[in-house]
Amino acid sequence: MSRRLKVDPTGEGLWGLANRILVVLIGLALLAGAALSYLPLIQQNRDLRERLERNRAQLSALQTELRTLQSTVNALQKDKRTVERAARERGMARTGETIIKFEAPPRPETNRPAPGRR
Repeated sequence: MSRRLKVDPTGEGLWGLANRILVVLIGLALLAGAALSYLPLIQQNRDLRERLERNRAQLSALQTELRTLQSTVNALQKDKRTVERAARERGMARTGETIIKFEAPPRPETNRPAPGRR
């Protein structure tokens, strides 16, 4: 019994298989290269989205502050009592009035030993 290497007339032997594997590996390498080239863009996109969310939160806070300030300005323009209250909070008084300020009593010291004692 002698064994001979059979030659495939279609060319699909060992070299045909190696050729297919090589084509698949080249295709995978190209896909990996394309994916790696997009990684910086993906990171940049993520960073920009995070920045956008921070800016949206800041915008919301500033809009809230703007509404508060606008209502304060509106009250100061239309209500004399609000103007008087704001002036008194800043230490102003009408002519002939005396301002009396009350200070909070000093806080008692915590449990510290007296100087010179242990």
